[in-house]
Amino acid sequence: MSIARASEPEQPPPIRLTVPAEFRYLRLARVTAGAIAADLDYGMQDIDDMRVAVDELAALLIEDASAGAELEICFDVGPDGIAATGHLRGGPSTKPAVHPVAAELLALVVDRYDVTADATHGRRFRFWKQRGDELE
Repeated sequence: MSIARASEPEQPPPIRLTVPAEFRYLRLARVTAGAIAADLDYGMQDIDDMRVAVDELAALLIEDASAGAELEICFDVGPDGIAATGHLRGGPSTKPAVHPVAAELLALVVDRYDVTADATHGRRFRFWKQRGDELE
């Protein structure tokens, strides 16, 4: 006798983007963030919020990156939102300061974020964005 289990939605695999740690490649990160949110039927404001958050946080990590450094961003999609983690490889391991204006902007566009750095893992950011309740 077999017992049928209710089918649970499968968790999609993380989406990873790795680019040279140069400002000209940040547009790829913005486009990727927006495309993921759009694919999940997020509203226009949430899509824009994802783009802004990735742009601000990625720029913060790479602002004084050394030649040859790479920026990796991983997007984890869950049933309640998107978690994004950015990591600078081959760059400084000092924690960058978030400008007060950028901090206010990030507080408006994501549900939570943090920026960390240490000698072992380098510079990192993480943010969480839930779908808004807007009507399109």
